[in-house]
Amino acid sequence: RTYLAKNADNLNELCVIKQLAPQLQSGSALKKATQLFKLEAQRLKQLLEHPQIPSLYAYFEENNELYLVQQFVEGANLSQELKHQGKFNELKIRELLKNLLPILDFVHQQNVVHRDIKPANIIRRVHDRQFVLIDFGVAQQQAAQPANTATIVGSPGYTSLEQMEKGESSSSSDLYSLGVTCFHLLTNVHPFHLWAKFGYSWTSNWRKYLREPISKELGYILDRMLQTNKQDRYQSALEVLEDLK
Repeated sequence: RTYLAKNADNLNELCVIKQLAPQLQSGSALKKATQLFKLEAQRLKQLLEHPQIPSLYAYFEENNELYLVQQFVEGANLSQELKHQGKFNELKIRELLKNLLPILDFVHQQNVVHRDIKPANIIRRVHDRQFVLIDFGVAQQQAAQPANTATIVGSPGYTSLEQMEKGESSSSSDLYSLGVTCFHLLTNVHPFHLWAKFGYSWTSNWRKYLREPISKELGYILDRMLQTNKQDRYQSALEVLEDLK
């Protein structure tokens, strides 16, 4: 559960309180949920230095329940923006990529993979119009993990093949999800419906869902981000930025 709160010790500054409220009270699912919640606090602490990632203020346990307190970001997420303002044009997609890729580069430099990039987890901050990357609830250290111990997480439709099949993730997995996010914002076609109907084959003909043409350059970038085979994708956010420039 997520609450908007006031910090009485700091001039009633607004903050966000996340409470772990699992539906199951025992078993391996609860153990995994608790582990991921603790890891989110660790990741946020690790990523404190970036101004476009919410700061962690506190993490504590009270009455056998876990709480995480973090910075409140005023603004609408891109899922809300898409709903109220309609499809993004190429200029807005380029703005998103130029703004978000340096955040991803910072995250990946800390050997962290977000694993759940989608419009709902990107907020356009009110006071400076900058994008903020939120919800590190399923983020993990970037390391080789045997398939038999990996946990499959993420949002179906946005999540890469290797993440869905084996629970494996890397910086290129995040770049795939960002590519799908750009597709969703450009077309207003929800990728979950395409994934449910066509699996990953839709990514090879994603252009047919465009209602307005885009430049050859942006098309090339999205083609590489949307490769099903992770070896054919961009391997770093800086590579995408270089092509974008």
